[in-house]
Amino acid sequence: MHLKHFAIAALTCFSLSAASLQAQTLDEVLKEYYAANGADAASKLNAVTMVGSINQSGLDIPFTMTIARPGKLRLEATFQGLTLIQTFNGTEGWSINPFGMSTEPEPVPADQIQDLKEQSDIDGALYNWAEKGYKVTLEGQEEIEGTNCYKLKVISPDSSETLHFLDADSYLTIKTSTKSKMMGVEVSGETYMSNYFQVEGVTYPGKIENRYNGMTGEVLTISSVVQNPTVDPAIFDKPVTK
Repeated sequence: MHLKHFAIAALTCFSLSAASLQAQTLDEVLKEYYAANGADAASKLNAVTMVGSINQSGLDIPFTMTIARPGKLRLEATFQGLTLIQTFNGTEGWSINPFGMSTEPEPVPADQIQDLKEQSDIDGALYNWAEKGYKVTLEGQEEIEGTNCYKLKVISPDSSETLHFLDADSYLTIKTSTKSKMMGVEVSGETYMSNYFQVEGVTYPGKIENRYNGMTGEVLTISSVVQNPTVDPAIFDKPVTK
């Protein structure tokens, strides 16, 4: 490339980058977010099954998670013959965790139900947020690990607060930050998302890293996604032990 052309290209890139960081309204940011994530295509899905692995303390544990409308979830993770199961039927949740010496279904604590509702929402909290009872505000911009982001504050129907950081160029979620309770103790949690890929017009993060009080907890890698699988509704109810 001729140096003059290179200089023009560089100035053009700078201008585009600067333009992307100009003040935008919440509606404008969300419109770009929906487009980047394939929200229209996702809204037509009835169910999604994701397959991958959870790395925790250096161990890779295979998992399968299915979410279905309206707001149902089932997670299975198997390691060395032991299987962790978590289910949510839209109202109640249960878990069997043999790694924590729990071999019978136990109800999910009430303070974790809102988290399950958000995880089981195929569209995500930012889609049709007002209809779901959320409050969303655009809080300006912030740099996250070198990436300029739009900062959105999301208040859920139970008044818990989550911050969403959207890449100012791609409008994909880079990070979410929230405070929640785990076993009665308030924990500051951060989730970092990267390695995005598309399946039939819908965008998924290939890597999800959870950090608690600044320390890495679990790292999830999603290797494949099946959209609209055939699902027996009974799998989301209280697990039956053999």
